Amino acid sequence: MDADGLLADLDPDQRAAVTADSHLVAVIAGAGSGKTRVLTRRLAWRVATEQADARHTLALTFTREAAGELRRRLTRLGMRERVEAGTFHSVMLAVLKQRWEDTGRRPRNIVADRRRLVGDVLDPSQRRNVDGFVSEIDWATARGITAERYPAAARREQRHPNAGVEGAAAIFVGFEQLKRKRGIIDFDDVLSLVIRDMEYDREFADTLRWRFRHLLVDEAQDLNPLQHRLVDLLRTGRDDLFLVGDPAQAIYGFNGADPTLLVDVETRFPGIEIIRLPVNHRCTPQIVRAGVHVLAAGGQPTDLVSNRGDGPAVEQFAGADADAEARRIADDVVRTDPRLVRAGEVAVLARTNAQLTAIGTALEAHGIAVRRSATAAGTPLQAAVRQVSALGSASQLRAWAHDTLDAHDALVAARAEQAVVTDRPNTRADKAVDDLEAERRVAAALLEYLRDQQLGNGAGFRAWVAMTNPFDEQSAGGVDLVSFHASKGREWHTVFVTGVESSLVPHKSATTTATRAEEARLLYVAATRASDRLTITHAERRGGYARTVSPFISDLDLVEPAAAPLPSDLRARRRARIDPTLDALRVWRDDAARHAGIIPTQLCSDRDLTSIAQSKPNTVDALEAATSFGPIMAARLASSIFEVLDQSMSTMTGA
Repeated sequence: MDADGLLADLDPDQRAAVTADSHLVAVIAGAGSGKTRVLTRRLAWRVATEQADARHTLALTFTREAAGELRRRLTRLGMRERVEAGTFHSVMLAVLKQRWEDTGRRPRNIVADRRRLVGDVLDPSQRRNVDGFVSEIDWATARGITAERYPAAARREQRHPNAGVEGAAAIFVGFEQLKRKRGIIDFDDVLSLVIRDMEYDREFADTLRWRFRHLLVDEAQDLNPLQHRLVDLLRTGRDDLFLVGDPAQAIYGFNGADPTLLVDVETRFPGIEIIRLPVNHRCTPQIVRAGVHVLAAGGQPTDLVSNRGDGPAVEQFAGADADAEARRIADDVVRTDPRLVRAGEVAVLARTNAQLTAIGTALEAHGIAVRRSATAAGTPLQAAVRQVSALGSASQLRAWAHDTLDAHDALVAARAEQAVVTDRPNTRADKAVDDLEAERRVAAALLEYLRDQQLGNGAGFRAWVAMTNPFDEQSAGGVDLVSFHASKGREWHTVFVTGVESSLVPHKSATTTATRAEEARLLYVAATRASDRLTITHAERRGGYARTVSPFISDLDLVEPAAAPLPSDLRARRRARIDPTLDALRVWRDDAARHAGIIPTQLCSDRDLTSIAQSKPNTVDALEAATSFGPIMAARLASSIFEVLDQSMSTMTGA
């Protein structure tokens, strides 16, 4: 890697962070200031200048997607040596499994469904309050508080569980006893067990510190006390630590996140070098000023500025009720450049997922595609994951995955042939395809899990699914419907931030100064997801109750959108396509699926269709490599797909 080249496109603050002489550095990175760029460049620059060894570098993140993006960026920068990058839980789970193997201990199964375990402890009369008990256990474990220490800690922090502190403590004790009896742990236990072993086994602790001698932590404002403790143990004796985060984006207090690690960073780490990134490279000045105003209204001033040229004013409108608000949003999306919608550059954000239902309905009524997050709960996906969780070894998991993918390909291909011959529906075959589709998606996720977990088993896979939610499959285009919390780390050209009104923003559950401050940070995060255009909306009545505009924006200078008629070519715009090859492939898929009596995405997912349009494979092997098809499906569909690609190319070249 070229060390100087790694610095060439950085602004002065970013360059200072990457090249800091100190090995103990905290970077306070405002929204849109390039924190991921700084983190990856710092890592690569230290390796390139031989100040760090890639094989002994650990980058900790909070999501699987963030870890994958970090690895991709390092590869693009020219780094060829492997860097350990992953979530706290995935990295420490691998450490724990290796330790069990090295010490001859029996591996313990990991369960993801803490709610079910708590339910097994409760009497029937208590089960209606299972979420309350789980919440108390979550609160305690995120802070490293044991069941025995819970009563004193709960009283000190003025916790008021429905069953009382003693009642909640008894359930907590029973929960821990049940896990020991069954020989299982839950996901939070992974960090606790590694911490315990580091504290009581000096040789183990020294080995981990030697292995992970250069430590980088992304999104440091989201660390909970348990993760704080792990970071402290790993850095002991070396202080080779690079923290990146933004206290103004600390929005996970309900999960135990403690932003004081960055707020009080000089006290926590004496001698640490602090570098601030106050320049937002993503958003227009109008959007940055709106975000800064929201933080100030929540008692959290910031000096973030934009380096971009002026953009349109931030807009605001109100609907008479939630349905009127949704219809107004849909009308405004229709007036938006359709190329942005097709490119996935438009999003609607809401404080709660329940708000998004009416908005999705209104968008779909206009023929606008929407993209929602998938969920495994209560679906065939959940059943398939539960089926896999009973398998005990990596070889069994791999065999199940490959057998399932082959069976799915064969069934869909046979169903397609049968439909073409008879042109009659086959309800039994349709049901078989529907059932196997869930298993296909689980099989694909399972192979991804096995690539990362060499010692994987079924229980571990189920825990991994709960942490990573690998079943979110976005369509090729459309409007994203996302909660404020889930929007963090993402960005769009145009964003509608909805329901910015009393009882929602701040949420009615925010009754303390600290929780109201977090609500302001949450709105700030949502607003700064927009790069160029931001519209803030609310309803004057919701759920039968009158609402007022949120105090976070009540005195913000916003503009009412100019009235404009819906486009006369609305129908044509609904059918518009940005890629004629992708358009032709969609027509082929729709026709083939209709003849087969299945839904189009069962034949070929949107993601696979986009990959085919982009890579334009011309051999069966290339088609298989570009998609999630197995060899049977690739061979069956190859000729018809290649014909579509050839015809599309001929049309575009005029041949």
